Formats: sequence, structure tokens, C-alpha cells
Amino acid sequence: MATKLTIIICTYNRGYLLSKTLPTIFQQDVSHNDYSVLIVNNNSTDNTDKILIEFAQQYRNISIVHEPKQGLSIAKNTGAFNAKSDWLIFLDDDAKVPKDFINIALKNINYQNIVCFGGVYLPWYKYGKPNWFLDEYVSNKRKISNFTTLKKGFISGGIMAIKKSVLTELGGFPTKIGMRGQKIGYGEENHLQIKLREAGFQIGYDPNWIIYHLVNRYKLSPWWFIRSGFASGRDTYEIYNKTNSIMIIGKNFYRAVKFFMMNIFKFTPNLIQENYRRQNWLIDVLKPSAILCGQIYSGIMQLFKNDDK
Repeated sequence: MATKLTIIICTYNRGYLLSKTLPTIFQQDVSHNDYSVLIVNNNSTDNTDKILIEFAQQYRNISIVHEPKQGLSIAKNTGAFNAKSDWLIFLDDDAKVPKDFINIALKNINYQNIVCFGGVYLPWYKYGKPNWFLDEYVSNKRKISNFTTLKKGFISGGIMAIKKSVLTELGGFPTKIGMRGQKIGYGEENHLQIKLREAGFQIGYDPNWIIYHLVNRYKLSPWWFIRSGFASGRDTYEIYNKTNSIMIIGKNFYRAVKFFMMNIFKFTPNLIQENYRRQNWLIDVLKPSAILCGQIYSGIMQLFKNDDK
């Protein structure tokens, strides 16, 4: 069915969540004729297929595509290729959306000169919220009240709309980075947005376009943020096409040690505050250095690859 926009959801072994997230996409304040939903099953081995078939029997604006090659970027590109609308919305499979989600998107696609826009993800605490956990850890909310063009920074790939023709022109999402099965990976949407700006396109941000993103159990630990920091640092060379050398690796090592020592002195006094916990301290002290350690690791791996050549 040809519509103005298609919601593309790439999923991997999230059958236990889809029955909670997918219904919100069909409980919208616009007609199902105004949008399509395309689910890319990225080689799931759980009951995802069964859940998706049940939804396909209920709603006529949903279609299912199987992508056996593992990788979020690969699945996103498969979804884009199979979509039949001018606009694509990429939505995480562990997100719930409010009833005006499609309505706001339909209004935003009419903004002149905007070929890509994003919105806000807020936390959904399905498994409870520890007393140390801060909403800001899992939200990209900015101090902006109206739709605006971002001159710098990036929109989230978990709530992202883009013209299909532009995505195709730029070659889709880069498949060397991003999530791949259970492996943490980042940056495919950032890499794409860098190419968008280089090509002269504008990127919009709507603070009123919202999703509620699951804070999964494994994220309720400070060590998750340190691991994800390392992964984001590791992927920066691919995201930003950074140059590499022994000198750069050395500088990053120096900065990692420097930030570690500075942050110990900066944040340790906060432990006497009632609302500042040791988990907050671990994140504040270790995450910045973990990001740099990820860059050091990636830089060393690149040097070894170049030596092998």
C-alpha cells in the first residue's frame, strides 16, 4: 500500500517486547490509510515471527520482510529498499509511541528544505528505576520548544524520519558500524547525518515528536554506561573518518589518564550529597575515559590492519 510515510522497525529477538510496543503504532489519531508499517525481522531465533504474523492478521497496513544477514544498518537498508513511500521513519523495536506520533510526522514532512528530522526519546521504565538512575542518562531532550534546524549535533536513529530518495542518493546506512546482533555498536545514523550536511541538506529536530524508549534491565547498571562509552569511542574512527597514528593514540592515552584523575577530584566530593550515589560517581569518573579507551583500541586495531597490508 502506497502511503506518504512508512514506519520501519528492525527487530532482533524482541518477541517479548513487540506485543507491548507494536500496538501503540496502530492506536494513532489518524487513519491507517495514512501510513504503512514495515517490520524487518533481522534473523530472529525467538518467537518474533509468530508475534509478527499475529499482527499482520490484525492490521492491513503492516508488512514483514526477513533479512538473514545480521546487522541493524543492513536491516535498515533492507527496510528502505522495500518501502513504497516518499518518507521513511526509523523507529526502535523497544519503543512505545503516543497517539499523535504519526500526526506530528505528517505535519513535519511539509516543512520546506527539510529532508530529515528527529525527535525526543524519553525513558520507559518497564523494569523499575533505581534510586541512583537519572532520566538524563537515557534521554536526548533539549532546551528547545519548537521545531528547529540543527546546526550541529545529531538526531537519534531510534526516532528518525528521512526522505527515501535522499537516503538512496547517499547510499543508505553504513554497514560497518551499528548494532550487530548482541554486539553493541553505534554511529550509523551519525555517519549518515554527516553526509547529509556535507551534501547541503538540513536536519530538523522536533521537541514535540516523542517516543518512550525502554530502559532494559541490562541498562540499570553503571557498567552498561561504561561499556557503551567504550563502544561509542571505538566506532568514532568509522563515524568521522578520523585519521590515525601512533602519536594520536598516545595523545588519547594521555587524555584518558588525565580525565580519569581530574574526574576523581571533581566528582568525589559529590558523594557526601544525599542524591549522589556511588553509581553516579562511577559513570561520571569512568565513562569519559572509557570513550577514549575505545578510541585507543580502535586506533591500535587500525594500525595492525595497515601493517598486515
